[in-house]
This record gives sequence, C-alpha cells and structure tokens, in this order.
Amino acid sequence: MEKIKSNQVIAEYAEKCLDKDKLKTFLEFCDFLSKNKLGIRKTGRKINGSWAIIYKNKMIGGFYISNNSWGIRYFNLFPRNDWFNKCEKYLSVELKDFILNNINTTAGCCINKTCHSRDNIIVLGKLFSERVCACVPIYIDNPNKKALEHTKELAMIGKNIIAEIAANSTV
Repeated sequence: MEKIKSNQVIAEYAEKCLDKDKLKTFLEFCDFLSKNKLGIRKTGRKINGSWAIIYKNKMIGGFYISNNSWGIRYFNLFPRNDWFNKCEKYLSVELKDFILNNINTTAGCCINKTCHSRDNIIVLGKLFSERVCACVPIYIDNPNKKALEHTKELAMIGKNIIAEIAANSTV
C-alpha cells in the first residue's frame, strides 16, 4: 500500500474544516510551499491541524486549520534574534507595512508573560509599547488574496535568510 503523503493528509484535513473559498486559498498556499521546496511537517504540539513550514531543517513558520479558519504564523522572526533587521533589505514599503499591521501583540503567552515577549520594542522603525510575541510575532488569520501574496513573500524571505546563514556558516 502506498504511503499517504503529508500534503494529501493536510488537504484531506482542510477539506473537512474549511469552506470552499478558504479551502481554495489554503490549497494555493500549500502548492506554493511545495513548488518552492519548503517542507511541511506536523508540529510537536498537541494541536490538531498545526504544521510547521521548514527549510534546511529550520522552521520558518507554520500554519493551522480549525473550524472554518486557517492562519499563518511566522516563528523565526523573533525580535530576540534580530530577524527584523536581517529581513529589512528584502522588504518593499508595502510588505513592511503589512508586517507592522500584523505584529502579534495579543497572544495569551505574551499576556501571561510565559514566552520571551517584550514590550517597548522597535520593529522595523515602529515602537510597539504593547508586548510583541516572541513565539509568533507575525500572525495572519484567514488571509485574503493580497495577504496571501505577502505571506508567500515572507516565506521566501525566511528561506533566503536561512540559506544565507547556512552559506556563511560553511565559510
């Protein structure tokens, strides 16, 4: 018997959880990941419908699917490891605005101060006086077409930064 591929499992799960429009957008995102050789693996979290986006065995971000909702989270963008400064050279003004409008300041882990979140932090030149999540600093729920394009750009930026770090570590 042929082993079911991860993408098939994800697609089947999505079909059960998402309406037609959200499913179409979600599958477009999964297709983008596959075409750009960005891996997908189940997260170790005990949350159904949660997968990681990886490149060279490093996590770029992740996505979840639940109750007619899906979202994309970017993890390796932590303020504490200076990702925002590393990515700035890749950002258009429009993408920078998109990031700043989707900075996660409402996560439960931040409110409860159980992650390494920080307040009064400058992200891409903007001061955030509320706590910026260190676990999921960028969070996009049910992305529309434009937001999906920006999330794809962010995934590629994450891939580029991982490739740069890998290239510099072998020199």
